[in-house]
Amino acid sequence: MAKKKVTPYHAESYPLPLGFNGRLAGTYRWFSGRPLNGHRYTDATGFRYGTMATDISGRATAYQLMPGYKRFLYARLPIMVAPGAAAAFLVEPGQASMAGLGLATLGIKELDKWRRTRRFRSWITEPVATGAAAILKVKHAKGQGHTWVHVPEDFRDDEHAKIRINLPPEWIGDPGDKARLVDMVANRLNLDELSPSWSWTNGRHTVDMSVPSKPPPAVSFQDGLDILANVQDTELAMGLGTRGRPEIFSLAMESPHLLIAGGSGAGKSVLLAWLVGQFMRRGYGVAVLDSKFLSHMWLRRVPGVLYASEGQELHEALLWLEDEMFRRARARAKGDMTGFQPLVVVMEEMAGATNRLRQYWNSIKVNGDPQQSPAITAMVNLSSMGRELLMHVLMAGQSLTAKTVGGPENRENFQGRTLARATAAQWRMLAPQIKPAPTKRQKPGRWHLVVGDTLREYQAPFIDLKDETDPNATARLIEWATGGAEMPDVPALLASWLADQGDDEETSLADYARSEAASSGPAGISLRTFAQEQGLSLTTVQNWKARPMAGVPFPVEVGIGANRTHLYDRDHLKDYVRARLREPVTADGE
Repeated sequence: MAKKKVTPYHAESYPLPLGFNGRLAGTYRWFSGRPLNGHRYTDATGFRYGTMATDISGRATAYQLMPGYKRFLYARLPIMVAPGAAAAFLVEPGQASMAGLGLATLGIKELDKWRRTRRFRSWITEPVATGAAAILKVKHAKGQGHTWVHVPEDFRDDEHAKIRINLPPEWIGDPGDKARLVDMVANRLNLDELSPSWSWTNGRHTVDMSVPSKPPPAVSFQDGLDILANVQDTELAMGLGTRGRPEIFSLAMESPHLLIAGGSGAGKSVLLAWLVGQFMRRGYGVAVLDSKFLSHMWLRRVPGVLYASEGQELHEALLWLEDEMFRRARARAKGDMTGFQPLVVVMEEMAGATNRLRQYWNSIKVNGDPQQSPAITAMVNLSSMGRELLMHVLMAGQSLTAKTVGGPENRENFQGRTLARATAAQWRMLAPQIKPAPTKRQKPGRWHLVVGDTLREYQAPFIDLKDETDPNATARLIEWATGGAEMPDVPALLASWLADQGDDEETSLADYARSEAASSGPAGISLRTFAQEQGLSLTTVQNWKARPMAGVPFPVEVGIGANRTHLYDRDHLKDYVRARLREPVTADGE
């Protein structure tokens, strides 16, 4: 049986111009940037990037896909210049060093520019090119999307920017394919709808997509009220977005909490006033945890709003909110949420509040209590529950680090994030999926709303909370916010809860206008209060608890107070002190 003749593989070669055959072929290939062996690995030319491998292996490197002139500049010119540079350094070392330093500075600058361009192409252009190639049914060489897809680097900030795609000459595309192409580009770039313009002129087939126009430069309070006419109770109107359309944040999501990150002067207080006003008008109870004391002074004028700033106030409010959350969760599990009123919790600059909570907890805890303040744990737990419990959290601050919000895992509970005057570092921290991040804008009230992978720019309504240009602005805001459904009295709810805890300590209940029922409750006294009554040092009593006297055990706890401090029977404590001091201890005139 005769052997089958195998035809050897002959690689495709670049054609040589006339006069460059034989020995001159190597010279031509060197200066044109072609492979020295004459093998054609890609379809790249002298001035055009390659799009595919032509070698039998089917693979090509990024260097092989470069046009010939770039291969010469990047790889072969430095080899030619190196001997001359070395000779110049030997002859004139001073001048050569200065020239080398200048070239190095220029090179570093160009290298940084190349790095940023390469990163932009990798993050932005390549995903668009990959998606477009699938719709257009064309081959796409990895890393070469920028040769036929043009995305301006400032497309987020220039409202006149256009995204251009060079289409194959044979591609016509039906309306469905065209719509899919435009939608794909908008989704990959986190943009609102794009306006396409198709062109078949001069033998070139292209599509230019215009980015949406910017939100209006200013939105008045009345403009905001007009938006609310078409907003449902399960939605929050954030402001006006592109093309003057309302931007909406849905409260029907699984975790409908909102992070509000803005630099100084961005308009956080104004945005929060607008959002809280919508909640109040719908009958939500409002609890404000403000470590800065003065962030929302208008809310201090509204009856029924809980405003906590001191360490003890923050501590009590958070513990009550956590208990209320679990009470609602248990009721929800039984399928009966009757009687529960909706609540919105505003947390302002919680970095300062966290420090205040730690200081307060360290001043009241006794041996056996946890190291971390239970109020900090409560703050983390609040944002972990969903919409079914009728509790929403608005957390605002200049720098919402993982430590501030209770850890990176807890930050994921906030499905909505809105940023203004945010730095690149803040974008990487709060919305790393948005690439490139929008440029930091100085205009007050200009925000970006991020929900999942979507990005929307909007202008929030302006409310003169300082009554500088409109002396009745704050009064008008309060009248509107309280003119809807009846709001629950949140301070009274907190006072009732504290009374149920049977806390015997001196607290800040008067600041909340609590009812007289706050003094009732089960018997029990904290070690701090007992030490104050008996004229003893709290440290002494705590040491007695940690090292009880032989044969006389320290009294057992009889309950837990509102501050999660351990409560003891007063008479049992007196008996223990008598045994310890071996002398009478008098109180209340005994």
